[in-house]
Amino acid sequence: MNEIVVAPIELEEVAYEPGVGDPLIKRNLSMLGHVNVRLDVVLGAAEMSVEKLFNLGKGDSVALDAHLDAPVTLQLDGKSIARGQLMAVGDHFGLKVTEIL
Repeated sequence: MNEIVVAPIELEEVAYEPGVGDPLIKRNLSMLGHVNVRLDVVLGAAEMSVEKLFNLGKGDSVALDAHLDAPVTLQLDGKSIARGQLMAVGDHFGLKVTEIL
């Protein structure tokens, strides 16, 4: 029988103390720093019947359950990781992070 031996990996534990400009994750990311991830910004949600959904057309509006000045949520793989305010970055939307979850 072939035996597979796996050496343990020791990870450095770092206590996170939030502060202005601190990174979201304080770790040595030399092995993972090049990996791209997809972040989603959630503005709000809406609930409607399937009939109403199928009747939506160009120019129709869908009201969300969030106020205009409410913070939006930053998600990584469906998990909320931060909140912030929408802002303009040139001709694009941006997010100013105000809270790390």
